[in-house]
Amino acid sequence: MDVLERVRLAVAAARARDGGALEELIAALLAAGAAGDHGDAIEALRVLTERPALLLRLDSFIRRESWYSTRPVPSLTEVDPVALALAASHADGRIRERAVRRMLNQPYPEMMPFLVLRTSDWVRQVREPACAGLAVLLHENPLLTTVASVRTALLVNRRQRGSFAHGQLRASLSAESGTALSETLLMAPEAVVRRFALDTTTRRLRLRDLAALAESDPDRQVRARAAEAAARQAVWTDQVELLHRLARNRHAEVRTTALTGLMRTGSPQDVVPFLDDPSALVRALAREAARRTGADSLAYYRAAVQAAEPQVGAIGGLAETGTQADGPLLTALLDNPAPQVRVHALRALRNLDAVPVPQAMVLLRDGSTAVVKEAAAALAPSAAQLPADLLWDMLTDPQRPAVRRAGYRLLNRHDRPTALRAALVLSGDPHPRLAAQATTDATTQIRTLAMRPWHTRPVPSLDTSPAQAAELLALAEQRRTEITDGVVQLLRNVLRRAPGSQ
Repeated sequence: MDVLERVRLAVAAARARDGGALEELIAALLAAGAAGDHGDAIEALRVLTERPALLLRLDSFIRRESWYSTRPVPSLTEVDPVALALAASHADGRIRERAVRRMLNQPYPEMMPFLVLRTSDWVRQVREPACAGLAVLLHENPLLTTVASVRTALLVNRRQRGSFAHGQLRASLSAESGTALSETLLMAPEAVVRRFALDTTTRRLRLRDLAALAESDPDRQVRARAAEAAARQAVWTDQVELLHRLARNRHAEVRTTALTGLMRTGSPQDVVPFLDDPSALVRALAREAARRTGADSLAYYRAAVQAAEPQVGAIGGLAETGTQADGPLLTALLDNPAPQVRVHALRALRNLDAVPVPQAMVLLRDGSTAVVKEAAAALAPSAAQLPADLLWDMLTDPQRPAVRRAGYRLLNRHDRPTALRAALVLSGDPHPRLAAQATTDATTQIRTLAMRPWHTRPVPSLDTSPAQAAELLALAEQRRTEITDGVVQLLRNVLRRAPGSQ
């Protein structure tokens, strides 16, 4: 097997925390270094440092293991960079100190994460040369910094003495010579690295670069921070067109920042068209803009929900500004062919406390899972008034887990015997998540009802008729495997003292 392939396999096993994986990783790394190919040795270090969390685990493992290991102390030569890097984690502080000084003599970018680790070393004689050396190296050549170095510094920064490398990297990026480095880090695949680079270099980035990050970065935090910086610069330089461009972005956090910038430039009329935006925060900004321009946002929402194809943002806006008197407008949307319209209409009716129970009950069997879920949420306050036969029929629906879940949710709003019966029935559901949830609920309910000698608070009673008690006990016996024998016995004891079972 190729030495690098062995290292990759060992890294994968160590990340999965397989037994003995760290020992195999050390052996694989040493084999790559001993093979004599300097390029392979450096590549082996790169494969390891791409996983900074694993690097920290390996560092701790070597420190513990090296006290009693029969493995000879690694040779501190610059010819074998792998042995040198591993020696920097040795339990003996004198060996770590010599390893640090050797690393500083001929630094490689792949060695930097190991040096970053030693800047948080608990031994002063190791920590101080590592910190001083890192500062000098980054000053002389900022491009020695790699994505792996930054990720390692971010992890080490959580330690008691770990802030030096983090601060030094920030200083290196903030310097004029760090422009090329910041561009590299802003293209890193890891979001934490891009956030770090953006937070450090925001004031030096050009407006177009900030706008590009806001529009295209896959990480929400990077987009939000870049959009904020871009909007601030656009407001200062009166580049309203850029704000309009960002306001059309598909991400809500970018639109919010851009529209705030338009408000600051004195252009609230450009924000009003976003009254029916899908984002609640954007709609709130648009309503403030409407107030400043004298537009009636509530009238707009009432007209918008009556359109042939109402926007879900308009439905949400009516829920945020309307009253119970707007219930009929929203109820009419429950027959809309678009599932998302029905979902938002139910949500809006629930927010306005205007849920029409008969129409919402029909949607408990809707073809859309999202609609069924929202209908159950809307009907939850009225669950006790719903036909019991309907709910029990839903609980045993042979086809759709979403319907069974909705029935269970509504039966849980009934009295204790009904809720317990529903949990016992559903604990045998073929859907594993539903069965697990119902089993947990049934066990919790029974344990809550059981009397304990050390309980000082009153135990709630389970008021059941003899027929109900017999049914509950029969169900529990059927579910003995799921809820355990002990819980079945607890239920038996609970039913014996139930007032209705005498």
